[in-house]
Amino acid sequence: MTIVIDGNKLAEQKETELKKKVEALRLKGRVPKLVGLVMKDDEAGLLYCRLKEEAAERIGVEFEKQVMAEPGVEKIVRLIEKYNQDERVGGIMVQRPGVSWGKQQGMSREEFEVWWEKLVEEIDLKKDVDGLRQDSRFTMATVKAVAKVLELEGVVRGKVVVVGSQGLIGRRLIKYLSNKGFEVKGVDVDETDLSRVTKEVEVLISATGQAGLIKAEMVKPGAVVIDVGWPKGDVKFETVKEKASVITPVPGGIGPLTVVSLLESLLEVGYIT
Repeated sequence: MTIVIDGNKLAEQKETELKKKVEALRLKGRVPKLVGLVMKDDEAGLLYCRLKEEAAERIGVEFEKQVMAEPGVEKIVRLIEKYNQDERVGGIMVQRPGVSWGKQQGMSREEFEVWWEKLVEEIDLKKDVDGLRQDSRFTMATVKAVAKVLELEGVVRGKVVVVGSQGLIGRRLIKYLSNKGFEVKGVDVDETDLSRVTKEVEVLISATGQAGLIKAEMVKPGAVVIDVGWPKGDVKFETVKEKASVITPVPGGIGPLTVVSLLESLLEVGYIT
């Protein structure tokens, strides 16, 4: 019988723990605050930012959202610098748009990545709770969410493939899992024979943002399938579910776990020692 990971339930359990910690901090007059920057015309980013805001409110964390009308680097950097200097702010996150958003702004993939790096490198190292900087001391929230699933009872280890190896999340996942001792291979979404690679592994992680990319015939029977696609999911859930031993749905899988992982990191910033 296939185990469908209930990310909402797991996140709710973690939120209960975090809420108690925030309540204890408030009694001491220390209120955790998170700032989120998101682009005005990034529909998926606005939705995800709202989910983070709602989760923050549930556990008692202050959340300030800044919606950016224009992608100009200088203006956004000035705003980041403002929050870097604000002692009340414990964490700063920039909601990363998809590469397709960059194309709409007239950026090539390379130009989009340069734009992104210019922004996140301005975040104070101590406040990079989403693990966006390359030298961040925090694990990226999405990577932490995937790790939580792999650590669950009944989720066995084996060969891992990460589809979407050229993307930010894909690159970070490969590095993290390799450091944890997994035998992991990354493949780009443009791999000529993607199915040949995915059918050989016990753990298939897809992080491309291409809806319905992973089909049942691409999955090894009994594999663990983790869908990091957003907002519609990379995996053909209903058919892949029949072959997988463990699977994460979209929505309700990695997404909620990513949000709560971000809040976990926030509470490590000078609030809880």
